[in-house]
Amino acid sequence: MSASRCSEFQPSDPVERLSDRQKTCLTLAGDGLSSTRIADRLGLSPRTVDEHLLLACRTLGVRTRIQAVARLTAATRREAEPRSFLDHAP
Repeated sequence: MSASRCSEFQPSDPVERLSDRQKTCLTLAGDGLSSTRIADRLGLSPRTVDEHLLLACRTLGVRTRIQAVARLTAATRREAEPRSFLDHAP
């Protein structure tokens, strides 16, 4: 399968390409936890947590975990907001 055909199956929003583990690590980092604390909570090594965060940063096209957390948070808020005034109809 060519690279262009593989990209047809990938979501266009980078946040949607994050794994569940990457999202979890970013969420916990957003709560102020260090890699060590995240690792303790998830039963992983701190190095594995750092790897999840690094890959999340690459996927999102950002350089720091703070930027990645901000990108994930913004996407989560967008999903929670109604798309239309019709969504509020009684």
